[in-house]
Amino acid sequence: MNRDVRHRKNFRCRGRLRAPVPAAILVVLLVGAAAGCGGGSSGNPGGGGPPPPTFTNIDAPGAGTTTPEGTFGVGVTANDNVIGYVIDAAGVFHGFVRTSVGQFATIDAPGAAPTQNNGTLITAMNASGVSVGYYSDGQFLHSFLLSSGGTMTEFDPPNSSGSTALCINDGGVIAGAVIDLNGNHAYVRSANGTFTLIDPTGSPSGIQGALAYGINASGEITGEYTDANSVHHGFLRDANGTITTLDAPGAGTAANEGTEPVAINANGVIVGGINVGVINGVGTTHSVIRNADGSYTVFDPPQSGAHTSFANAINDSGMVVGEYRDANLVRHGYLRQPNGTFTSFDDPDAAQLPLSNTNLGTIPRSINANGAVAGLYSDANGVRHAFIWQ
Repeated sequence: MNRDVRHRKNFRCRGRLRAPVPAAILVVLLVGAAAGCGGGSSGNPGGGGPPPPTFTNIDAPGAGTTTPEGTFGVGVTANDNVIGYVIDAAGVFHGFVRTSVGQFATIDAPGAAPTQNNGTLITAMNASGVSVGYYSDGQFLHSFLLSSGGTMTEFDPPNSSGSTALCINDGGVIAGAVIDLNGNHAYVRSANGTFTLIDPTGSPSGIQGALAYGINASGEITGEYTDANSVHHGFLRDANGTITTLDAPGAGTAANEGTEPVAINANGVIVGGINVGVINGVGTTHSVIRNADGSYTVFDPPQSGAHTSFANAINDSGMVVGEYRDANLVRHGYLRQPNGTFTSFDDPDAAQLPLSNTNLGTIPRSINANGAVAGLYSDANGVRHAFIWQ
């Protein structure tokens, strides 16, 4: 089960998560029970104003303690609940919710196979405490909806072999990805349980699949699809079903390159990245903002010689969080304010080592209305830990 589709690509990884794959849950690569506090990082300058944010590190119950096991923070809700998943010592995935006071709930879908590379992943939670995610039964991936009272509904769109629920808005509308006999599609599930497939080009033929990563309060959905030449394109689907293809300036046009949106806020502002291919031996991406008027801002944080970055989330105030790699290929988090100023930050316990399958650095994945950031980091032994920075 692979997600950091990374999460995004679901568990998308720029490693993130992404596509439904039979048999193995996507491991979000970027991807306790006590939570420990680390020191603050990149605090506010000057002697006045609010105190600088600090890190609380999170190790959920059952998390494994060797690489690439541990706790993966995926999102933070309006009331500072942190959601995510763990990989245990047997390589099995389990979802978790951690409340703002440090209480944990473990989420395992009844149909999930309790074997290596299978299990349950939670991907999103709305303001009412309703969460969504997906699980692997050992052969296919399936979506689920978990009510705030703990009732789980497992589902797939009709006539499909598998699906992943990747996002939900406060109205209970869910979007994600599905595979059927005609190929791979994005889907939207209304609050009353009806499904609509999303094919950004009008037909699944000629593309390798579509995934819906983000949905806002108005029901606007963003995601990406891959064309027949393996080039990535973004899309925006409005609440009436009209689809606009998104190709940001400067995006690569070769296989595995292109535009990859992953999140949208209430104002219709979309963030993600563009993949421009391998430069000087390094796979290179740049962060992108697509404004509601259709204009684009492509950028990398100015800190420490950043040359490759990706924007992972945006809140309704326009604050953006993402990740970048410095000249030594160490991964760091960044916060971009609406006025364009940047703060670089690292969990104090994150290993400052070049990016590899073991060393992920600090990866922010979500930001709420209050500016609290959730994500994950890897320590010097390659074990993953979640964090909230607030």
